[in-house]
Amino acid sequence: MGADQVASDDVVLLGRLRDGDDAAFGELYRRHSPMVRRFALSMQRPGIDVDDVVAEVFLRVLRAVRSGRGPRDAVRTYLFTVVRRVLAEWVAARRDELMNSDELGEHVPRQGDHQVTQAERELLARAFSRLPARWREVLWRTEVEGHRPASIARQLGLTPNATAVLAHRARRGLREAYHQASEVPVARARRCLRRV
Repeated sequence: MGADQVASDDVVLLGRLRDGDDAAFGELYRRHSPMVRRFALSMQRPGIDVDDVVAEVFLRVLRAVRSGRGPRDAVRTYLFTVVRRVLAEWVAARRDELMNSDELGEHVPRQGDHQVTQAERELLARAFSRLPARWREVLWRTEVEGHRPASIARQLGLTPNATAVLAHRARRGLREAYHQASEVPVARARRCLRRV
């Protein structure tokens, strides 16, 4: 199939998608996701999962098309632009986050303090318990059991794409809950110091 034929077929699929045909989105995804994944891999950033990037790209395209925006033609060019935008946003967001323990371990010698380790575990458990049940489930299956989002999608009643997006949001939610949980003891300590 030539490039002109692919572009022509993409225009037809976009038209069907704008008309509410979900099968058209599936076809666009099957047709372009391998190329989007390769492109995202070529621009890979540390700490950012390529499958999450692909899922986010297609979710944004779906939302854009459904709202009357998005590509009219040149789908691949549009997808590449969205990949760049997603990576740029996520890299910028990571700059504002505190280092995780793995990243910190690369820069700081290991400490054998059992109390610090125990406190970290308690903070993590508290943050995890604050998450919605759906987020806890997808985090447990992907991060603890090591499943890929596509392999558990059917069990969760979601598409592989939606499962990857859910896993990404759950990880982000866990980071936020962890930061909130770790700020509570600091805030208490500050209040106690003010009283002294």
